[in-house]
Amino acid sequence: MFLIVLLYMLCAGTFTISKWGLAYTEPIFFVAVRMLLAGSLLCGYFVARSGYTTKNIWHYLKRDWLLFAQIIFFHIYLTYICDLCALKNITSIESAFIYNLSPFIAALLSYLWFGEYMTKKKWLGLLVGFFAFLPPLFQADSGSFFTHAWPRFLTLIAVISSAYGWIVLRALVKKGYSPIVANGVGMFFGGLCALGTSFMTESWNPVVTEWVPFMQATVLIVVVANLLFYNLYGYLLEHYTATLLSFAGFMCPLFAALLGYLFFGETFSPSLFFSFIVACLGLVIFYHEELKQGYVT
Repeated sequence: MFLIVLLYMLCAGTFTISKWGLAYTEPIFFVAVRMLLAGSLLCGYFVARSGYTTKNIWHYLKRDWLLFAQIIFFHIYLTYICDLCALKNITSIESAFIYNLSPFIAALLSYLWFGEYMTKKKWLGLLVGFFAFLPPLFQADSGSFFTHAWPRFLTLIAVISSAYGWIVLRALVKKGYSPIVANGVGMFFGGLCALGTSFMTESWNPVVTEWVPFMQATVLIVVVANLLFYNLYGYLLEHYTATLLSFAGFMCPLFAALLGYLFFGETFSPSLFFSFIVACLGLVIFYHEELKQGYVT
């Protein structure tokens, strides 16, 4: 159980580290540098371990180019650009909370794309999870509604894009691709696209205000998120059920709240706490029905 707690401490730490890095650079440039570094490490590791050459990898990229293009755009580019652009204007606690809508979004996408059967109780769980998102959205006065709402909608777009990206990744894995190479390719080329977007849309004068803390944050987020978190999650799936890990994911906003308070003085508002409880209720309803249908163990 300690490793499950550690997993979501690492997950919460990614929001805090990202918030730290954004203090020294533009969000899209931060995405570009992080993904180029992580993608290079993953692809380099895969080539060294498997003995594949870049020619072999290029052959497979051309064969399933449409799936890889979706990984690049949805799983990496759109997800992380929306996420970090929003994180510039909201707390790490709020971002972590909105990301806990992922199980509901993934279920809805699976229903739309794969036709998975949805019972009335599962629809109820999805609706409860959706309405849990609304109180923090409407807590601002009408004059500042758009300013208050748009970063949360951006984060929601990131959650939807990320959920769809995981579905595409699952399709690639079923075709026999290693998750390492699929993620590595997506990160590297998604990073290249983000770098071009940053050059066209962000101020590069200067693009980084302080290089030392920026590089510290970049290396730390790559190690914590891309190396430790993903590998630990895969390891835990071999020892615990997917249901348990999904329920345990609700520890993430709590750890994010603690880290946000310690490092940035962020507060956990009453409306956010209420939404957190409602979202937990929605997930309990949804996963109880998943267990009855035998989709998860």
